Amino acid sequence: MKKILLINPPVSIYVNKTAFIPLPLLVLGTCLKKIREEGFDFSHEVVDLDLLLKQGRFSDDSNFYQQACDLILGKKPDVLLFTVHGLNHIVVLNLSEKIKKERPSCLIVVGGVGPTLKANEALKRCANIDVIVKGEGEPALKDLIPAALSNRNFSHVPSVVYRKDGNVVENPRSFLDKDEPIPFPDYSLVRIEDYIMHNKKHPYIHPGFVPIESGRGCPYCCTFCAPAKMWERRVRYRPVSEIMEEMKYLSEKGGNFSFFTQDNLEESFLINFSEALIKEKVGLPWGCYSRLDRLSDKMAGLLSKAGCKMIFTGIETTNRNAQKSIRKVIDSSATFKKLQDFNANGISLIGSFIAGFPDETEDDIDNTMRFAIECATGLRMEQLDQFVAKTDQDKLPAKGANICAIHVLYHMPGTDSFEQERDNLKITEYSLHPDCYGSYLFSYNEFKNDLSLLGSNPYLNHFTEDKARYYCSVLRLFNFLNSRPYYFALLLKMTAQAPLALMKDMVSCLGEQFVLTAKIEEFEAKSRNYVNKHLRFVPEWTVKKGQ
Repeated sequence: MKKILLINPPVSIYVNKTAFIPLPLLVLGTCLKKIREEGFDFSHEVVDLDLLLKQGRFSDDSNFYQQACDLILGKKPDVLLFTVHGLNHIVVLNLSEKIKKERPSCLIVVGGVGPTLKANEALKRCANIDVIVKGEGEPALKDLIPAALSNRNFSHVPSVVYRKDGNVVENPRSFLDKDEPIPFPDYSLVRIEDYIMHNKKHPYIHPGFVPIESGRGCPYCCTFCAPAKMWERRVRYRPVSEIMEEMKYLSEKGGNFSFFTQDNLEESFLINFSEALIKEKVGLPWGCYSRLDRLSDKMAGLLSKAGCKMIFTGIETTNRNAQKSIRKVIDSSATFKKLQDFNANGISLIGSFIAGFPDETEDDIDNTMRFAIECATGLRMEQLDQFVAKTDQDKLPAKGANICAIHVLYHMPGTDSFEQERDNLKITEYSLHPDCYGSYLFSYNEFKNDLSLLGSNPYLNHFTEDKARYYCSVLRLFNFLNSRPYYFALLLKMTAQAPLALMKDMVSCLGEQFVLTAKIEEFEAKSRNYVNKHLRFVPEWTVKKGQ
């Protein structure tokens, strides 16, 4: 019998070490089950390398690839389906090379946001990948699998890029029909309890955090955003009753904090969903992605009543010219008032900010840092200064009302910002991505020659070498300090410095090379020592989200 493996490569490793249920593969598993029911003879299973790595059963070093290959090849697969997310395309490339050497007949298929955007060009650069699926996998899979298991003629398969007679061929992309439902994940392919048990020790925001697909697509067109480009501004939602059913099912397994993976849920959907949760008395906490600036004033109370506890929102920058350049103009003052309203209703925010825009000045960076501190506490700087001045150091809140971090402007292959800056992009030795500090799999050595365009290279940017060092060092320190924003504000007050000036002073004291390269544990310990020189009480200080 032919065998198909659905492979989840390591997504991340070094900060929270949370193992997320591989939702996209479980949805594809439902499709494979349907194909088998139609009479095709094969078996399929999920191999979650991400979970195995985080459980410590595989190692984050040069042994990983042999360990993973031994497991995969021991199952004698005929087809491998890889999902690419974030940085893990580099793992897919390295694994594919080893697998092809040992089992050249094995068909390697890759899908995900990254592979979709530059599929044709990426396949030309990735000799060990046989097929790239663009966009949703479901429209392609029902024709792809029968072809893969027989004559491997993909000429009639929608949404695929493949090789024929040495040439790369790209078939037109197909979307699910509007009346065609998004499949319910086949949770029988994994042991949900394994993820819940692991994540109690390594939580992301909440120990019972589980991802759920509420729908697909994003209505916006930010220049840096890969999912927006992939979905071409098409948006669709699953039936609310089906989403609630999945929430209840996962809660019974211990996954009692649902987070919806779809980008930027719209107000109209959130109203319908919240009203249904309230009516059905579901009573489970949940979170989502949404544009805070696009939600009306009435939404905070409604979402809170429906159980919403967390919203991930992109605030990006206070710089109006930068906002225009990324096609995301936000009224910062109005957004801040809305943030306060959501906090007052028991909803916290994960706020994402961006620095590193062309022509950005140090004043611009300082303003972004100040606003990120304000958003982390829900207090304007004047109020924050007064609060920390009148509160005993050991009585200050250890955590902020919200989690706010600043990232450098990345250029994901295929996005508008990538195409705009393509001639200026280069690979430097430095990255701000937390998984690049101390991790073998995502180290500079693994990415230094990566121009595959299959996914995001965290070391690829538009900076000069000096600028890369500057941004990565000051922002790494800023994100560390802003994980304890009240004590950060006190430190600013005690040293009488603006945020950027303090970051530059810390870089000088700790050493730029140390800040750029130190493993997280060592970096946090030395940074705490710096803080200890100025504050008589220092809380446990970490960049781990939710801790």
